[in-house]
Amino acid sequence: MKTLNYTLIADGSSDKALMNIIKWSLDDSYSILPNRGTFADFRNIPNPPKNLMDKAKLAIRYFPFDILFVHRDAEKTDFRIIRQRVEEIRRDLEPDLSGKTVCVIPVKMMETWLLIEVEAIKKAAGNRNYSKLIDLPPIKRLENENQPKEKLHHILREVSGLKGRNLKKFNPEAAVHLVAENIKDFSPLRNLEAFRAFEAEQIMAVDRFLEK
Repeated sequence: MKTLNYTLIADGSSDKALMNIIKWSLDDSYSILPNRGTFADFRNIPNPPKNLMDKAKLAIRYFPFDILFVHRDAEKTDFRIIRQRVEEIRRDLEPDLSGKTVCVIPVKMMETWLLIEVEAIKKAAGNRNYSKLIDLPPIKRLENENQPKEKLHHILREVSGLKGRNLKKFNPEAAVHLVAENIKDFSPLRNLEAFRAFEAEQIMAVDRFLEK
């Protein structure tokens, strides 16, 4: 069976954590389809591209793909905003890329999709024995969290149990990636319209790939 190669273009390098979510979703929906993902990191390329089409062209050259995932955030829990972000992405790409592009549009920011599993946070913070209550929002109110990145960073620092100088050395950005790596089941996110929209686009793109 052929392997599906995919590439993610994200808003920033910290959003590489979305690779874990994409991988999980592909494996869950297409369990027998081999896949291989690449994060398009343009930071070490001379004169890094600014607009999406230029990034896509470089991705074709340096990070070849069958499907391109493009990440942007939506500011509100309003499906019209999500559709607006999707339309912006489609408008910024040349038509021949549209059929193989999947838009990844978390509400607020990527960290919203990581505030779902206590055990993954404990492992990422390096303190599996943390026994206090970890205040994660209920899944249906997840997108109402105003500052999910700051909330996740605060939780990780608290759960680490570190104090003073050791706490100052703690790197919450690195720990966020460990949270994503340690979540084994992202299915609770299917309660969110933004996540369902992402998976619906993904299924259409993968099905087109399989029909070739």
